[in-house]
Amino acid sequence: MHALNSFAPAADTAIRRPTRTSEMLRDFAESRTGERVSVGEIVAALGDRGLGVLIAIFALPNVFPSTVPFGNVLTGIPVILFAVQLMLGVERLILPGVIARRTISTALLKSAAPRVAGLLAWFERLLRPRVPFMTTARGERAIGILCMVLSIVSTLPVPFGHQLPALGIMLIGLGLIERDGLAMLAGAALGAVGIVALGLLVIGIVHGAHKYLHIHSLRHWFEGL
Repeated sequence: MHALNSFAPAADTAIRRPTRTSEMLRDFAESRTGERVSVGEIVAALGDRGLGVLIAIFALPNVFPSTVPFGNVLTGIPVILFAVQLMLGVERLILPGVIARRTISTALLKSAAPRVAGLLAWFERLLRPRVPFMTTARGERAIGILCMVLSIVSTLPVPFGHQLPALGIMLIGLGLIERDGLAMLAGAALGAVGIVALGLLVIGIVHGAHKYLHIHSLRHWFEGL
């Protein structure tokens, strides 16, 4: 994820910023003339930013309490696959053929793209390239390992246990899009806090269940006297 985000000089002495992801998405949607467009074409149009975009998009639903039983599992599994690719240093996202070949209507893309691009543009105002050691190949592989752990944790069917890890993953994805190492560090820290909080929650549940069973067994023992 390193070659396509370099800065290029403009005609003047000023430095032109790289094309924003929101602009890339808008331009791609506007340029489509066919009736349908595949998921693979959309990801290819985003170039090396596609991985960060999909990580952030699939992590977002798990930031909120799930209204569907085990809904966090369904949205969390793709993030595990993306995190593995980040950990392995894959520069461009590799999608399974069954997903890459899925298509949506161009009309739907043209209607949805402005809304998605608007949301991305809001985040882009807060993000900028910084803390460069986090966006080196070694830094991204390290963050990929953590992202994989967080994505596994976010799929666990523990009530309210997946929200902080998912928020951490989303920040990491946004940081990858704009090469913002500070956002990636913030996501890593938030995810770590989420893992600790989930661990304490599980320990509390186990301890409470053990105490309940112990009291219940004592009551039966006294009743048998």
